[in-house]
Amino acid sequence: MVNHIAVVPSHVDTALVRPNLLRITVAVASLILGVFIGSPHRHTQRKQVVLPVAKVIPAATPAAIPELPIEEEAEYPDSLGTNPFDIIKFIRDHPSGKLQKLWKRLGIRDARGDSEVNFNYSCGYCEANTFEYNLDDDAERELVLQIKDYLATGSYRYLVFKDCWSGESKFLGNIDVWAKYRPADPVLLMSGGRSWLIVQSTAATGTGLGAWLDTVYQVSNGRVKPVATYLARVNQSGFYPLPSKVFVGSPVSCEIKHRHVILTVSYRVEYGDYSSDKVPLFTRQQTAVLRGSLKNGSAYLDVGTS
Repeated sequence: MVNHIAVVPSHVDTALVRPNLLRITVAVASLILGVFIGSPHRHTQRKQVVLPVAKVIPAATPAAIPELPIEEEAEYPDSLGTNPFDIIKFIRDHPSGKLQKLWKRLGIRDARGDSEVNFNYSCGYCEANTFEYNLDDDAERELVLQIKDYLATGSYRYLVFKDCWSGESKFLGNIDVWAKYRPADPVLLMSGGRSWLIVQSTAATGTGLGAWLDTVYQVSNGRVKPVATYLARVNQSGFYPLPSKVFVGSPVSCEIKHRHVILTVSYRVEYGDYSSDKVPLFTRQQTAVLRGSLKNGSAYLDVGTS
């Protein structure tokens, strides 16, 4: 086999070869440079398509809330009557109203400085309720208006009126009580041929302790007068080793003999261990007889008949 070897003739001019080689070299360099220059541009374009720049819109500034003017507490107007229906309307329209003018017109003195009952200033949030009873010796009913400022001061004021439906109501008197824990509403006891009004108040409070007093009132001869007071309910949580105790008193009878009030109260007494499983221990039923003086309102326990 014969190998053909190309031989560049000696007569070919090397000056022609060098320009061709130069042009090839320049072309290759230009191509490589163009690739490097174009590659970042295309990469940037792909980023702009995949991750577009979000346009940030600032949040709108909220509109300012106008401040409402604070109205002063309304005072009980002189143009309004002192009958229970006008009083109810005013309190329901103005639960934070001022009632000092009303007390003055009814002849109610301000509570003593050591009293927890406070109606000398504006009501925190007063409510008004009514109860109808036949309290005295005639056939006409009396109306008991309950005004309570329980949320603010725990004060309760009861106003007793007569002839409310005739257009000329007569104010008989008031009863003031304080109650940290909500008392029972007033009740009526029929005994000894007459009616007795019973109003409840808080007697004592403490850690695990709540006690309430009931006061019996006589309404007669245009007056409202307290005649006897008894312990109505006691709830006391026991701490080991002492048991828990619950006393509940219910009035049985009330009568007047020789200018003395004789009040009989039936008590249910429960003892139990309520610390874990609420196990009752025992229950007792007892009767207490209280004797009170109509002259000064003092009372004592009649041990011989209790």
